[in-house]
Amino acid sequence: MKIHEAIAEVDSLKPNMFGEGDKIKWLSRLDARIYERIILTHEYNTGEEEVVFDGYTEGDGEKELLVGQPYDEMYIRWLEAQIDYNNMEYDNFNNANAVFESIYSSFRNAYNQSHLPKSSGKIFY
Repeated sequence: MKIHEAIAEVDSLKPNMFGEGDKIKWLSRLDARIYERIILTHEYNTGEEEVVFDGYTEGDGEKELLVGQPYDEMYIRWLEAQIDYNNMEYDNFNNANAVFESIYSSFRNAYNQSHLPKSSGKIFY
């Protein structure tokens, strides 16, 4: 899913007053979290290209987000949760965030199962 696709989908599902810049910043924070906590802590599988992430800025609407199908719905739920939180609609935030966390956990578990953790380089005898 591309950045502009995630933003367009959340805007159609949940009309809001937040601009594209805010949503790109929120998506960048999420992908930074995924990159640092999940991708960088694991080895790449044979044939996989190295992932490089340095954040998103305005004008990056055509960039692909880090997580693809079937877990890319997490970006929509993340944006919904951020909109609700910033509107101080905490019940709605809790609901959207619970769905986001469920999808995020499913992605993390699938990634952990399909990628070896990086070795510390220490050998214990």
